[in-house]
Amino acid sequence: MANMTTMAGRVVGKILVVDDEVELKNALVEGLLKRSFEARGYTGGLEALEALRVETFDLLISDLVMPEMDGIVLIKAALEIDPHLIALIMTGQGTIQTAVAAEEAGVFEYILKPFRLQTLMPILIRALDTRRLRMESATQGTQWRHNAAPRFRNNWIRT
Repeated sequence: MANMTTMAGRVVGKILVVDDEVELKNALVEGLLKRSFEARGYTGGLEALEALRVETFDLLISDLVMPEMDGIVLIKAALEIDPHLIALIMTGQGTIQTAVAAEEAGVFEYILKPFRLQTLMPILIRALDTRRLRMESATQGTQWRHNAAPRFRNNWIRT
């Protein structure tokens, strides 16, 4: 996992924030940094995807409506790069249609703006726990397939 550790009883992870509203992006990144998260922010989806290709993040928090690339398109592309990434969408223009589209795209949480960072903290902790479990499960599944598959193949041949 991307730099996930426990510090003073708090879970810390690496978060990528994407929002075309510079002030909101900066405020969210600064707030996360103050709470012992490693956070990086971008104003566009293409920049964020490039960052995901270069380094690993635990969480992606994206605005839904952005001019270059909307948040759902960004999240679909991000999950192709890292299928274990946990994605959250934030929007000031929430609708049932966009909530359903976000869920279908694999979004972990749909967050309505404005929100307080304190309200977001339990969601981030849950998201990081989910990321950790996905990573552990993927590792165990790979180990199991690697260790067990040859024995099963030998059993299949003995018919």
